[in-house]
Order: sequence, then C-alpha cells, then structure tokens
Amino acid sequence: MYKGGLLVKVVYSSTYEQEQRIENLVSYFFNFIFPTYFPEDEISHFKKIGVLKSEAYAGTLRRAYQIMTSLQVIITILEKNENSEQYSIDMKRELLLSKNIQLLNESGMFFPFLSNHFLQSTNENSSMVYEEPAHQFLN
Repeated sequence: MYKGGLLVKVVYSSTYEQEQRIENLVSYFFNFIFPTYFPEDEISHFKKIGVLKSEAYAGTLRRAYQIMTSLQVIITILEKNENSEQYSIDMKRELLLSKNIQLLNESGMFFPFLSNHFLQSTNENSSMVYEEPAHQFLN
C-alpha cells in the first residue's frame, strides 16, 4: 500500500484464540513430550532458559499459524515415534522434523533441539547435558 510518499505494509495481528492455542501446545510439550525424552531437571532448565517461550515472537497472524503448524507437526512425529517399537525416526520424518524445528526457530520461538535429541527416550538416559556457567561473564 502506498500512502503519501510512504510505503505502508499492513500486518495482521494474531488472535487471542491463536495465542491460547500456542500456549496449550507449549504446555503439552512440557507435560507430555519432553518427559519422554529428557529427565525432569533438564525440563525445568528448559523452562528457565526460555524454551518455547511464546512471548518471544512478534504476534503476527502469519507467525502464529507457522508456530501452531510447526508445533503440531513436531508433536505428531514424536508421538508416532513414541508409539513405535523402535526409537528411531525414518529419514523422511527426520527431515520433516528438522524442517519444522527450523521453521519454529525462524518464527521467533526458542527451540534449541535437533532431530537427534528425540531419537532416544529417557529410558536410555538421553540427555542434552546443560551446565550452569561457572563464571558470571557467561550469563
């Protein structure tokens, strides 16, 4: 849109319902998905460092849809994997998982994981091994 010598871009804000849906999906991750793959102390650390913080993105309509879709795809892949007899993801689903993790991060959600973080369950003691910084300079 061109108005009085200035180029104006119209951006639609996300709706309250979309924001609620994102919060529900994030809550689902922390309550049902992460416990399958990570120990409780790491999950607590994820919360402290802002993993999947919904306030971390500019709430546009497009980004809200992208975040909701990416979260839903990731959940679907991981739940299908959980219900499988093996803890490996085929190449097609691994690529889809990686792509949606990337889209989630590009949309402003902090999701510091790779697909291989979800290839094993907590039953096999998988861990991201987060360490607190030893010096204040690193905080």
